[in-house]
This record gives sequence, C-alpha cells and structure tokens, in this order.
Amino acid sequence: MSDRDSAVAASVAAGVAIPDARQAAEDRGFTPPARLRRVVVTHTDVGAENSPDPVEGAYVLRVAPAETVEVTTSVEVCATGVVRSLRVPVDPVRTAELAAAQAAVEALDGGGVLRGLRRIMAQRDLDALRRAHRAEAERDAAGWAARCARAYEPYVRAFAADDATPPPASAPVLGIGPTNTAGQGHAWARAVERQLPGVRAEAAALTSANTLGYPSDQPIGTDEWLSTRWQLGRLAQVLDRYTHVLAECGMPAFGRLGGSWVDTDLAELRAAGITLGLVLYGSEARDPAAHRARVEFSPFDPRYELTHALQAKVDRLLPILRELDVPTFVATPDLIADVPNAVWLPAALDPAEWRAETPPLTRKRPVVVHVMTSPFLRGTARIEPTLRRLHDIGLIEYRRILNRPAAELPALFADADVVLDQFACGAYGMTSCRSMAAGRLTICYLHESATEHLPADLPIRAADPTSLADVLEQVVAEPDAARALAARGPAYVAEHHDGRRSARVLADFLGVAAE
Repeated sequence: MSDRDSAVAASVAAGVAIPDARQAAEDRGFTPPARLRRVVVTHTDVGAENSPDPVEGAYVLRVAPAETVEVTTSVEVCATGVVRSLRVPVDPVRTAELAAAQAAVEALDGGGVLRGLRRIMAQRDLDALRRAHRAEAERDAAGWAARCARAYEPYVRAFAADDATPPPASAPVLGIGPTNTAGQGHAWARAVERQLPGVRAEAAALTSANTLGYPSDQPIGTDEWLSTRWQLGRLAQVLDRYTHVLAECGMPAFGRLGGSWVDTDLAELRAAGITLGLVLYGSEARDPAAHRARVEFSPFDPRYELTHALQAKVDRLLPILRELDVPTFVATPDLIADVPNAVWLPAALDPAEWRAETPPLTRKRPVVVHVMTSPFLRGTARIEPTLRRLHDIGLIEYRRILNRPAAELPALFADADVVLDQFACGAYGMTSCRSMAAGRLTICYLHESATEHLPADLPIRAADPTSLADVLEQVVAEPDAARALAARGPAYVAEHHDGRRSARVLADFLGVAAE
C-alpha cells in the first residue's frame, strides 16, 4: 500500500476531514475559490440510521454498511452544507441474505389479513437477520471495522481530492459536458480560453456519444458513467476544479449519482457556489407537436414511432429544464421557439482546418454531398429520390457521407462542390458551418423561426424538399453565381463561427468582460 493509500485508509478509520486539491493548491501558493471542505464520516454499526445533519461550510460523506447488494446513495442539501449518505456492501453473504429478506417484506406490501400476517413474519425474519449480523460484528469489532475500511476505501479515495491544479480565485473555470455533440463542447472550451483572458475550460465526453472521434479533454466510458466510485470522483473534480458548469442536453454533472438529469445536481452545485447553465442541441428540447404545427417540412410525422419516442422524451424533460431557471443556451436558433428564454450559442470551429484550396463548381458534373448523421431529422428520405434521379441522368454526382470519423470530414468536404445540410428542421448546423468554411456551396432548408435570429448576409442557398431539384439544376446552369455565393462562406464563418462570437455569448455567464 502506498503512502497515499495508507493515509486514505487512516482517514476512513478515523472519520476525519480529508485534504482536497484546494489545500494542496494553497500549499503551492495558489488561492483558489472558496469551496465546501469535504469531510468523511464512517460508521460500522449495521443497519443504523444516521441523522443527515449538514456541517456548515462542509460537504460530508457519511459511509455505512449496506443491507443491499448494491452501493446506494442519497443526499441532503441546506444553504450551508451538504450530506451524502453512502451505503456500501461489506459482507457479501450477509448482505445477500439481508437483501433477500428485505425483498420478501416488500413483496408482501398491500392489503389483506393473510398478506398482513405473512408480512409480519417476513419482517420478523428480517429483524432476526439484522440482530444476528449486528451481534457478529460486535463480537469481532476490530475485524469488522477493518473489513468496513477496506470496503469503503475506494469510494473515499474517489471522493478525496482532484489532482488537477485549481485556478486562481479571480479566474473562472468552466466544465462542459457530457455529450460533446459534434465536438462542440471541446470547441467552445477552446474558444473561451482563447478569447476570454484568464478563463479555463474543459470538455467531457461520453465515449458512447462520441463515436466519430471528436476531441475532448475528458473521455467518459459507459461503465464509469454508471459507477458510484467514478461518480464520487467526478463530484470531487467538479467541487475542486470548476466555478461554472454547462450541462449539455440537460444531463447530470456527476454522472448518475443523483439521477438522470442535471436538476438533481442543482442544489449541490448551488451549495458549493458553482454556477449551472444549460446548452441544448435539439431532440431534448424540440417539441415535435409544436414543431409540426409551425414548420411545413417538419420530420415529426405522427405515423412514425420515433416521433412518439421523441415527444415522450420532450414531454418529460422540457418542463424540468424550463423550471431550473438557469442560463440556457441553444446550439441552433430555431430552438428558441421551444425555449423562449434561451440564447443562441453559435457553433465554433477552426476555419483553417476546413479551408479548401480548390474552388467549387469547376467540374462539368458537380459533386453533391449529403451528410447523414441523423437521416430522420435531416429529411434525408425526402430528398434522396431527387438526388438519385439527378445522379442517374448525369446532372450531378451524388455522394452520401455516413458515420465517417471526424478526421476524414475536411477532405471529404474539400472534394465536394455542393454540400446539403438538412431539409426538415429549418436551421443550419455544423454541416453548413463546415461547408461554408470550406468555400463550398451550401444548401439547406431554413425556416423563419431560425432566420429571424440570423444575420441577413447568411451565404446559404435556401431550398426545401420540393424545390431542391430546381435549385440544383439552376446551380449547374449558372455556376458563376453559385461560386460567388460559396466564396462568401469562409468570411461568414470567420465572423460568426470561429469561436469569438461564442465566447462573447458565454462571457456574461462566466462573469467576465469580453474583449
């Protein structure tokens, strides 16, 4: 066992405060923002209920033996402190017996005399098991305490400290995550670091949602996301490292420690003095029924099962997000119709990465590319018959881009003449930004719910599923006009999507002045 492991084990046994990264930073001459000090209190008494009394200015982790085979956790938050009760299985055999006995009692819930008598007997069996377990632990108190310490140690270690160097007190640190959709969490993090002096930012990304390989500062595996041990470590990291958290898609800040959505983390974040904001991308906030009522080419046909699944998600989640009453940003401006208090946070990218040397539309048969990252939401089924017909008659060369790694996309865009974004939702997204940065002719369906928030000089050729064929035929017939429109794309992206505007939008949230 290392010196650090021995120290952690000793702190578990003693039930004392454990140093966090703030103290380590102070020892090195830093003065990080005030944070809740973290305290661990351990118990070895079996089945005892511990009063969750918050300690002023502290985040208390109370650890005790569990009666279930799984680690369980609950939290109590007040204005001055937080108490999280953690139950950890210590004796697998006894824990399994207790869990089975508890399940037998719960299975007999309900009315009826016979059921009530059986419930009384089952409760007596459970009580007898608890007494036997407690007596066994008391007979070998030292051995039981050692077993508890070994069981608790990984969770206390995770909760103990974050090894990252905290920032000076005056410098905000922003944590973004956990989806990194289209690499935007990472791009916004880099943008605020470049454009807002002194601000630091990090982006976390669930690997299950980042299958195309976009960069992130902290990849999160699915097993980690669901692990109580990892969640406690993430909690420690957030408490030590961040002054602001931007929750993507309304997902929680501490993994599934509190629940499925970030509303369960809000009280803890506020108690720790950490500011929460939301950034929404689409399906978690776009109301299919309302969208269908206002957008002519809406993809949310009630005949489709996916429409009902997305409607159920929004009906459940959108009221939660609206009631949070925290700063809210949306990745595309059409979402303001569903979240009226939201602010558009423009997508960010590095224009140099997408710059193409060759001009578009110099070939007799232009290459037309459609990126199919989400065919349902992009209206792919509505436009592909048109594209295949024009391909078959030799007017265009149609190419589909489906699930290609992020690193391959710049070359694929550079080899295109025309890039098609979406033809259903009504707003341009990352595909259009990349296409404009590459100087390609960009065609997209734009609805007024988006265009009312967009600059008037947007260099995108508007089309919808019914007009796309005519637009492409005109592009082929008049390539000079199309090239001129495409040539305006790089300057537009440099002004609105190179990260500077995104950083300005986030400056107020971070409490700093934008240059």
